[in-house]
Amino acid sequence: MNNAVFPVTSQPQFWVIVPTYNPGASAWSDWAVALKNQNCQPMQVIVVDSGSTDGSVDISQQAGYTVLHVHAKDFNHGGTRQWALDQGLEKASQLGQPKPDFVVYLTQDAILAHPNSLQELLSAFQQPQVAAAFGRQMPKPSATWLEAHARNFNYPETSRTVQLQDKASLGIKACFLSNSFAAYRLQALQAMGGFPSNLPMGEDTYTAAKLLLSGQSLHYQASAAVYHSHNYNGIQDFQRMFDTGVFHAQNPWLQQSFGRAEGEGMKLLSSQWQTLRQIMSAPPSAPPSSPLNTSSNASFNASINRQDNNQPNPQKPGWLGGSFQLITTNFIKLSAYKLGLAYRLVPAFLRPYLSMSKAFWLQK
Repeated sequence: MNNAVFPVTSQPQFWVIVPTYNPGASAWSDWAVALKNQNCQPMQVIVVDSGSTDGSVDISQQAGYTVLHVHAKDFNHGGTRQWALDQGLEKASQLGQPKPDFVVYLTQDAILAHPNSLQELLSAFQQPQVAAAFGRQMPKPSATWLEAHARNFNYPETSRTVQLQDKASLGIKACFLSNSFAAYRLQALQAMGGFPSNLPMGEDTYTAAKLLLSGQSLHYQASAAVYHSHNYNGIQDFQRMFDTGVFHAQNPWLQQSFGRAEGEGMKLLSSQWQTLRQIMSAPPSAPPSSPLNTSSNASFNASINRQDNNQPNPQKPGWLGGSFQLITTNFIKLSAYKLGLAYRLVPAFLRPYLSMSKAFWLQK
């Protein structure tokens, strides 16, 4: 095992890389404003776009971002992110510019929640053994109760550093990490060979697991936050979990090393029932404000509310409605996951229709 420890830099030198595809001009402007208002600014922002036609590319160029282009049919979650990094490093080398010490990855719909988000995320690297860090994902105001619960379940209020020995208590959750808002020590990422390009999804979890197995640490920084959530419908839930099953089927070493995913699923289900009971027993009141909802974050919260002004906060689901939603959603997800595990039995022509990562299957 390689117990490599990488040095700490006093002033973080970092890039931001984000894939885009029609994020919407207004929403993308809000994303750019949130980044501009950070008190810790990147050396470079690389946008890798898959053919947007909504004016977002113009906004990126006006903001001074480096814009790379990849055809939508060639997009791959891991491969495209790694390609963008490699392109940036090659250009920096040609121009004699310094490389970053860290690389921050975001998604187009993850809005930095306060001006300290990037600084807080990068502070995790003050621990020399930390090779990757990720921040908290807060549900948007329009999130359903199930989606809000999922964000709070996966992204708690307490920070923690995870080492390989923590798999005994955390199981497969030990290698949980999300590239919707994550940072990597460049030297550590390169030592792992970068992100894989042969997966339908999960390049972040794959890399996090490899980093842990090499003797390095991960860090979850709860004080670094973005607003990021999805209200998927049944079809989207199915496709997402089908891809998760495929990912686990293609990488059996992951569950062999860290434990089975089903155990974490049962914890989630139990927590969902508990949350539903709490919602139904709580007295009517205004929705609690986010701990990040302070006056200093007014511009960020205004942008979120503007995105969701036609989607009011969900009301109490009711026992019957909430129970039905919980049962059907989890049945769909479990069925899709099991089918994904057995994807080799699914006719090849059907796989793109069952998947959220259609380009992955069409590239084969």
